[in-house]
Amino acid sequence: MSFVSGYVNWSISPEAFTAGGITVRYYGLCLIAAFLSMGEVFRRILKRENSSQVLLPITLNAVFLAALAGARLGECLFYFPDYYMKNPMEIIVPFKDGKYTGLGGLSSHGAALAIIPALILTAKNQNLSTLWLIDRVCLAIVPAACLIRIGNLLNSEILGIETSLPWGFVFETRGEDFPRHPVQIYEALCYLCIFLFLYVFYLKAGTKAPQGTVFGLFLVLIFFLRFILEMFKAPLNEFDRHSMFSTGQYLCLFFALAGTIVLMIKSREM
Repeated sequence: MSFVSGYVNWSISPEAFTAGGITVRYYGLCLIAAFLSMGEVFRRILKRENSSQVLLPITLNAVFLAALAGARLGECLFYFPDYYMKNPMEIIVPFKDGKYTGLGGLSSHGAALAIIPALILTAKNQNLSTLWLIDRVCLAIVPAACLIRIGNLLNSEILGIETSLPWGFVFETRGEDFPRHPVQIYEALCYLCIFLFLYVFYLKAGTKAPQGTVFGLFLVLIFFLRFILEMFKAPLNEFDRHSMFSTGQYLCLFFALAGTIVLMIKSREM
């Protein structure tokens, strides 16, 4: 990485290292770090509330599996439905024409949709309040989302639109010679601020506020800011290029509206 003509010349390879013939990417390391950070935050919450630590692996496994499946399905069905309807096996098979291609593309909106029913089932199986569990998992997910966006930057993906601002990134690893908005950094910083706000709220009022309040705040804050940041992202498909709002913005509106409804309901319980 270097600075050229006032811009950040991003030339970092997405591959961290190779060992035993296996190439490890920075994005994969960030995913591991995200999972560990989520586990640590959730562990601290359980300890603070004297809740059983047995919930830790059970909940983390449910969130991980649901997020992975939902994120992949969301990417394929929300953004590129025509292609994947014609090539459904490419949704789950990481090979094409006999070559390993990996499963490129994950949608955070799809992950969010899948995590909620997974937590509902987990709460039911563990005889817990669903909203109690969702509130606390929401807190743990935010720093993980921050680390995943850093991984997106290291992977030179989820690109911004062109900019002339001095902090623009030139993604040389993609063969580009013009600066873009570093939306990955914008989003990561927003998530960090949201986590600090929600965690302080939880420490001061989270156990006294009606269950579901943290969940509602999470949805409104995360997806309202995501709606704004989507304006700085490069379009992913033809729909995004010609529509007033992008696919991501429509999905953000859905989640932000859901959060607003939750907060309105919970405000009546205060």
